[in-house]
Amino acid sequence: MVTVLVGGGRLLGGDPGVVDFDRQVRPILSDNCFACHGPDAAARQADLRLDLPEGVFGSSDSPGVVIPGKKDESELFRRISSQDPDERMPPPSSGKELTREQIELIGRWIDSGAKWQPHWAFVTPQRPPLPDVSRPGWCRNPIDRFILARLEKEGLAPSEDADKVTLLRRVTYDLTGLPPTPDEVDQFLNDDSPEAYEKVVDRLLASPHYGEHRARYWLDVARYGDTHGLHLDNYRSMWPYRDWVIRAFNENKPYDQFIIEQLAGDLLPNATLDQKVASGFNRCNVTTSEGGAIDAEFLVRYAVDRTSTMGTAFMGLTVGCAVCHDHKYDPITQKDFYRMYAYFYSMADPAMDGNSDRTPPIVSLPTPEQATKKAALEEELAAIQKQIREELAKVDYHDPGEAETGAAPGPKEIVWIDDEVPAGAQLSADGHPWEFVEAAEPGAFLGKKIMRRTAEGLAQHYFTQAAPPLVVADGDTLFVHVYLDPKNPPREIMLQWNDGSWEHRAFWGEDLIEWGQSGTPSRKRIGDLPAVGQWVRLEVPVKEVGLDAGKQINGWAFTQYGGTVYWDAAGIVTTAIQPGEKFRSLKRWEAVVKQGKPDTWPKPVAEILKKPPDQRTAEEQAKLRDYFVEFVYEETRAVFDPLHGRQADVEKQLKDLESEIAVSLVSADLPQPREAFVLERGDYEKPREKVEPGVPSVLPPLPPDAPPNRLGLARWLVQPNHPLTARVAVNRFWQEIFGTGLVKTSEDFGTQGERPSHPELLDWLAVEFIESGWDVKHLFRLMVTSATYRQSSRARPELLAKDPENRLLARGPRFRLDAEEIRDTALFVSGLLVDKIGGPSVKPYQPEGLWEAVGYTTSNTARFVQDHGEKLYRRSLYTFWKRTSAPPGLVLFDAPNREACVMRRARTNTPLQALNLMNDVQYVEAARKMAERLLRKGHSDPGDTAKYGFKLVTCREPKPSELAVLLDLYRWQRDYFEKNPPAAEQLLQVGESPRDEQLPAQELAAWTMVCNALLNLDETITKP
Repeated sequence: MVTVLVGGGRLLGGDPGVVDFDRQVRPILSDNCFACHGPDAAARQADLRLDLPEGVFGSSDSPGVVIPGKKDESELFRRISSQDPDERMPPPSSGKELTREQIELIGRWIDSGAKWQPHWAFVTPQRPPLPDVSRPGWCRNPIDRFILARLEKEGLAPSEDADKVTLLRRVTYDLTGLPPTPDEVDQFLNDDSPEAYEKVVDRLLASPHYGEHRARYWLDVARYGDTHGLHLDNYRSMWPYRDWVIRAFNENKPYDQFIIEQLAGDLLPNATLDQKVASGFNRCNVTTSEGGAIDAEFLVRYAVDRTSTMGTAFMGLTVGCAVCHDHKYDPITQKDFYRMYAYFYSMADPAMDGNSDRTPPIVSLPTPEQATKKAALEEELAAIQKQIREELAKVDYHDPGEAETGAAPGPKEIVWIDDEVPAGAQLSADGHPWEFVEAAEPGAFLGKKIMRRTAEGLAQHYFTQAAPPLVVADGDTLFVHVYLDPKNPPREIMLQWNDGSWEHRAFWGEDLIEWGQSGTPSRKRIGDLPAVGQWVRLEVPVKEVGLDAGKQINGWAFTQYGGTVYWDAAGIVTTAIQPGEKFRSLKRWEAVVKQGKPDTWPKPVAEILKKPPDQRTAEEQAKLRDYFVEFVYEETRAVFDPLHGRQADVEKQLKDLESEIAVSLVSADLPQPREAFVLERGDYEKPREKVEPGVPSVLPPLPPDAPPNRLGLARWLVQPNHPLTARVAVNRFWQEIFGTGLVKTSEDFGTQGERPSHPELLDWLAVEFIESGWDVKHLFRLMVTSATYRQSSRARPELLAKDPENRLLARGPRFRLDAEEIRDTALFVSGLLVDKIGGPSVKPYQPEGLWEAVGYTTSNTARFVQDHGEKLYRRSLYTFWKRTSAPPGLVLFDAPNREACVMRRARTNTPLQALNLMNDVQYVEAARKMAERLLRKGHSDPGDTAKYGFKLVTCREPKPSELAVLLDLYRWQRDYFEKNPPAAEQLLQVGESPRDEQLPAQELAAWTMVCNALLNLDETITKP
């Protein structure tokens, strides 16, 4: 048996006399030859394919490049072994060159008969027999038979069992992401029953923290985030999907259903609310609403992302490499990609997310209390609407005589602002607040009070949100009365009106105020400054400032540059019907309404009003009459206005309640699917061949009854004969427990990915997973109860020399904890961790300015606003994830930004990580609270206090040498703080959690520093 590294570091082993094409030869061809002689037709040279047997061996019409049993007569071997640079393959210009060992290996394969095998990952797994081993007593379950068989072939032996403390700490982290408590350690040590460990495993699998920990891994795969990810990167409401993932793992939802509900929960018959929330998986992609972004482009980008994510998450394939051309290494054509893409291209979410947290389609998720309140309000609203209908039925309306039904009246003058602002107006001002004054000089033009403002430069006062608004008609004129102080006149005055935008401005005097574009309705010069020392009426035709008929003015600004200005009696001369205006005649009202443009007519009856009265049906005439009686008729206002007031109040309560109810983005398909095409070079503007939904031909076909939608795709993925789905899942779960998957490249099971270190074990686990009913907890229980898992992680010298990455698993897994586990550990051992499952994401401590550096000022995530109270101490799983600035304390320990699907994280060790653990407010505060926990134990001997602290973070007793170091540190720090009391006080103020004032400051500060050191131990942040 030999173990060698070839083809980009793939772990290979086997009988040197037998050459396995799939395991040994294909990786060489894939790395060195497929780019020019592989699946990509556009890049293929000499019309030669080395990824298919017909290309290698030829046919009756075309000779091949390999003659089985005859390497010297095979063109492939001749070219790879040629010394002539013009003949040799790969050509020198490619930058690739086969080693002597690789050339000899291919030669031996040809001479031994050139047996062809398909790529292992595209063959449906079969349950292999358990291998024979020389030490069957070591094996606790079938996993161990495969591991031990491989070790014995390599001439290695497994390690001894880990001690009970190490094993408990390891399995508690692996199943919950948290360390065990001291009580749990003691209970396990005191349990001598044969099933003691299994009882621990079952307890941990039943813990709600199990689902939290499993969900944390899945959210990387799902590219979950709390913001849209592009442009403004605004907040989006996705946290209910995250909570669904937690529940799914805790409830042990079968993994096939886990896949189906995420890809197509909305398409299931009678889909439940939970299943619709699950379909939010497809909505986790980054989106935009940037001005200038093109809908067609982003609809394509979203479908490409969803297709690529599906391919990676569930099949472990880099299908995204086929967006622009056929895959260069795997048998996935560009057409294959766009057939899968067609499943996602007809999703109903818009190309532009509207910068909204509720980009449709969404579902509402009220709490029981909210649901009860909503039902009561809806019942109350229905009762009011019923009463309105009953009151309408009582009214016997007849149009009055000719005196009331003559021609429509002419324009009327409405003074909107006099002595006070309109109802509902929200006041604002630059600098000095609003002033309504009763001045003797000048006296008021109308009423008693006038507006006054004095400024040295640009200044203004204004309001918005007046309700009801001022409605504009064609030909209307806005007016105001102004008095300029003759002793201190301004250089410019300006009026501005808001109809949802402030781009309606008129000015007099110099052009000093630079808002808007000069000469346009956004900055229109009307004339010179009016005469000083007297009231002057200023008039502005609405067309001059771009206010079209039907516009509703809700705000008015009075602006000046320098001087003292008085304003009074502002309003409009209009022919428009204003909200609340009363009529006694339906005919007169109709005549007035028709003076405006049709798009300004009341929407409920606009289509009826467009018809001449003699062409209306009786039903239409009755509807028009009812509208008039209910909303306009003067004689019924005493009846309907109070009812409308009650209705508006209830509707506002409902609207406010709806805004408080959680929502989640979900999937839905358009009623009429979009046509999908192969896109040349992936360019949305270059559609070529039309395609229908489908799957790659290299994989099993769709069932005959599969619907052509995401549900059909999802069910295809979980067919028992699918070669990838179960393998990819069990490999990822293995990676979570052992640090590295059986296939190291868990995101790539294609020919460029690494082959499995234990292929038979991978297949056995995949079949076991399917036949168990896709039981996730069963699989984890199997892994953590194996003898393989229970080994000591101590690295013996011979193991480090032969297997530094522990791929052969001759020892237990040991590696640095992930980012979330490190932070959660600090919170847990300090007593700060809030034991609460689910809910909206939270914003714990982070350095200032990070969001501002990447945020647009108009974004609702432009500035980081830290949470307070218990939200500072939730598990890291619940930390708010802004994609353009992911949580820095987690990113520092290799968390991804979640912009794309991530199947495995990097694992680095840097000085910056240590600095963070020593100095970040979260960790310093945790050290302080941990110190309080130690001191409240009441040990009289500092040695006992130090032992307790050490046990909290490592679960074991310290060695004498370790204890001595801790006590030396304690004494040094105590002496320092006794000499520097202000330093102790400063340290104890870090973090928002209250300090225990009963504990002496210098003593608490000293133990805080000891706990800070304990939280920084390698052993603390490493899985044993």
